[in-house]
Amino acid sequence: FTEMPTQRFVESSFWNFDALFQPQQHPARDQHDTFFLQDPAEAPELPSGYTAKVKKIHSQGGYGSQGYKYEWRLEEARRNLLRTHTTAASARALYELARQEKFSPVKYFSIDRVFRNESLDATHLAEFHQVEGVVADRGLTLGHLMGTLRQFFTKLGITQLRFKPAYNPYTEPSMEVFSYHEGLKKWVEVGNSGIFRP
Repeated sequence: FTEMPTQRFVESSFWNFDALFQPQQHPARDQHDTFFLQDPAEAPELPSGYTAKVKKIHSQGGYGSQGYKYEWRLEEARRNLLRTHTTAASARALYELARQEKFSPVKYFSIDRVFRNESLDATHLAEFHQVEGVVADRGLTLGHLMGTLRQFFTKLGITQLRFKPAYNPYTEPSMEVFSYHEGLKKWVEVGNSGIFRP
């Protein structure tokens, strides 16, 4: 695995949400989950050709998707925020991979801070570290993903795992990963995962 650059704590809504196919009216975007910035309030620029493609997928669909059928707004995509997940870095890495002349399989990882406007409790913080991995190749299946996750958590000493179907706007199929927490005496979510949409 190669480490992805994750030095952007401040991210645009485009990379944090839009490039990952999260609709602009999704509740996670509002200030209950996201810390939006006032200064600088907007990203200075976005990649124009790619931005147009993302807009089209949101409003009209493509690649087998019918899209969300709404008027996608550039102003919303330019809003700056404290990133809510390191998947924004994955979106940037996959964008750069797609720009290469010839595709070659890659494995990326990152470990870095993310920020969410959460109510604090035993399983939620406003700032925490996220571990992320991305494998890009042809012919990968959900079985490959589950095997990779099981191996990753086993190496951390976490062996009691459950996989549960979930919804993510940017992956299909998607799964949450749960582990039994002896101290809390309950199953807690330890990860989220899925196969990226084309």
